[in-house]
Amino acid sequence: NLDRDIEVSAKRWKKFVECECPEREKFPQEWKNKTALQRLCMLRALRPDRMTYAISVFIEEKLGVRYVEGKTVEFAKSFEETSPSTPIFFILSPGVNPLK
Repeated sequence: NLDRDIEVSAKRWKKFVECECPEREKFPQEWKNKTALQRLCMLRALRPDRMTYAISVFIEEKLGVRYVEGKTVEFAKSFEETSPSTPIFFILSPGVNPLK
């Protein structure tokens, strides 16, 4: 059981949970052998603050890096394709500042 393993190996789990990027680390002991989805669910329980990054790692692992790399589009080209009836709609990721 996970709870028992955390009790028995508290130092390893503490190191894992407190690391800066746990989604890039291997889970302690046999938990590293779980499926990518199982590891994602465990990370959700242990470090919900890292889910945005963990989901990117999951997608990269399962579908490939091209699905997580951002594409850059020239604004001038996009602007040329707009009109009063065809506006531009931007979807920003959390933490993105469009002014920088």
